[in-house]
Amino acid sequence: MRGVTRAERTAASIAATLLDGKPFASEAPKGKVLAVNFWASWCSPCREEVPALGAWYRARREQGVEVPALSADELADDARVREATQPCSFPAAMMKTATRSGFGRIWRMPAAAVFDRHGRLVEQDWFIQPKRYAATLDAVAQPLL
Repeated sequence: MRGVTRAERTAASIAATLLDGKPFASEAPKGKVLAVNFWASWCSPCREEVPALGAWYRARREQGVEVPALSADELADDARVREATQPCSFPAAMMKTATRSGFGRIWRMPAAAVFDRHGRLVEQDWFIQPKRYAATLDAVAQPLL
């Protein structure tokens, strides 16, 4: 993962309407560590990591972790996104309806961004090997819990 500059820590934010209709904003869940996942149902490494990410989330959500997933799928494919994320129990939204700032262009997936309990961007990476996803997230998120 790449470190984040001081300016990026306060400048990065994400807001979206989740597929269940609830609003989400990276600044809102104070007291929780956010591991935002950028993915797509057509991306095979993304599909490969979804079960591992779901297991990681279920094991850590009681510790104060949230894992919102932003899909790069077309809006018409929201049913496919729901189907892919439903067994994982983490919330999902469509990237095309989300507002993102401070990230630049997301050109490679899967990608992750981790926010601390104060809503500040701590780490971002534009690719994590799916087999190492849980270990990589633990290395970043565990000290923040």
